[in-house]
Amino acid sequence: MLRSVAAGLALTVLASGGVVGQDWQSMSQARARSDETELRVDVEYGAGSLELRPAPAGMLYRTRMRYDADHFRPEVSYDDGRLGIEIGGGDIRGGKTKGGNLDLALGTELPLDLSLEFGAAEAQIELGGMRLTRGSIKTGASKTVLRVSEPNPQVCNSFEIEVGAAQFEAYSLGNLRTERFRLSGGVGEVVLDFGGAWETDMDANIEMGLGSLTLRVPRGLGLRVQKQGFLAGFDSEGLVKRGDVYFSENWEAANRRLTVRLQAALGSIRVVWVDA
Repeated sequence: MLRSVAAGLALTVLASGGVVGQDWQSMSQARARSDETELRVDVEYGAGSLELRPAPAGMLYRTRMRYDADHFRPEVSYDDGRLGIEIGGGDIRGGKTKGGNLDLALGTELPLDLSLEFGAAEAQIELGGMRLTRGSIKTGASKTVLRVSEPNPQVCNSFEIEVGAAQFEAYSLGNLRTERFRLSGGVGEVVLDFGGAWETDMDANIEMGLGSLTLRVPRGLGLRVQKQGFLAGFDSEGLVKRGDVYFSENWEAANRRLTVRLQAALGSIRVVWVDA
């Protein structure tokens, strides 16, 4: 099995029965690491469930998907360290997307440039231990949980998130090792947890529309919040206001600092201090 994976691409397509009017099919691909020096991944996923996780040692990527062939046309391409996955097209409405899923595992041994874009999906994303150099996530009407359970072994140049009418939760963002973090949100509920092994300071630019934002900040981390937008409620417990800027009491003495620039319309913003 290892020999066949190392030789190249393993592809399996299986047809399975479904309800009337649906043609459910499954497809899987896997590739072992060869002489690649980096991995760039672009994913566009229409609807269903999405799970992303680290791959076993020695593997470049592995993907498994189940889709309704009447309404989706999956395309998977790989060439010289560039992986593209697109599942979309056709007439996507309501129950016709139920049961579809994409399970993607990515290698942790190479620098990774990751771009994820998905619509009406429920997503579980685990980036812990990946050598992320750049990250981009765009969601539609989705429910997404992002975790960075282990520190990034490499510096991440930037990490950007664009949230639609969605529920979005991110945990242990301090493990990203990025100095530049950006989130823009439309209508929804957003939770950003900045726990993790902080090795550099971070600037976070956050733009929120109609929705709620919760910032979970570990005690001991220096926090500076600059807020724009007169119509958004702001719970500034644990912060001291100086002019138009809010500071944690330990800002000057903190070893690591998080600077948050907020632009918000109608909605609520809350800072919650948590144990590191």
